[in-house]
Amino acid sequence: MIFGDAGSSWCKVYTLGDDAVRIDSVQKMHQSDLAFDWGTGHTARKRSTHFENDLISLTKGALALVDEASFTMLDLGSRDAKLVGFSDRRPVKLDWSVGCAAATGATMEMLGRFYDIDFDTIVITEEWSPVTCGTYAVERIMDAVSNGDAPDTAVARFVHGLAKNAVTFSGEPKRLYLSGGFTTNSAFVSALSRYTEVIPMGRTVPLAGLFAFASEKDPSLGEIPAALRPTVAPADRLS
Repeated sequence: MIFGDAGSSWCKVYTLGDDAVRIDSVQKMHQSDLAFDWGTGHTARKRSTHFENDLISLTKGALALVDEASFTMLDLGSRDAKLVGFSDRRPVKLDWSVGCAAATGATMEMLGRFYDIDFDTIVITEEWSPVTCGTYAVERIMDAVSNGDAPDTAVARFVHGLAKNAVTFSGEPKRLYLSGGFTTNSAFVSALSRYTEVIPMGRTVPLAGLFAFASEKDPSLGEIPAALRPTVAPADRLS
């Protein structure tokens, strides 16, 4: 049985029985005949026997992986941001940002490659730049660099501004469960941790949601496998 989460840039695939999730580019997926028994993400729809909406799979996965009764989970991808808020284990807030400001994930990837930035080493300070659009952010950073700022300093301000946007979009919770590729970006997690307690959940929450749906149809599948559980344990979270 194959589970797939295929968004705009990356495709996460889990095959039942495997020890890990495979991550490939969506471009590579399009060049293959890969098909999913259970899929989520807009580029997975036509490849999936059973398909679930992104927010629905995120919601299901959040409930499957988090024991708290009331909590907030934010999933940040390359081109969108998805938010689910729970009260007494019931979803009370669902939000999805797909506008210009949401494209900043892809923008960060491009900036990292262009300036050869190591996001594990850049220092987040009190300074931050307003982030309203990925395109305008790139222009602002290039202007700053041309005026003498070090690239990592200009990018650090952008990352801090993106983190401020994220916590505002999330409703400024005291604790925030973070899902998606941004969980591996140390600079972003550091910036976000200035405003809330951050619990990184890795990139597999929607896949865990798909597995939970599948196990409801076939209880013999059992518990969610270790490969779909958080790659960063709460005890190791940055704060």
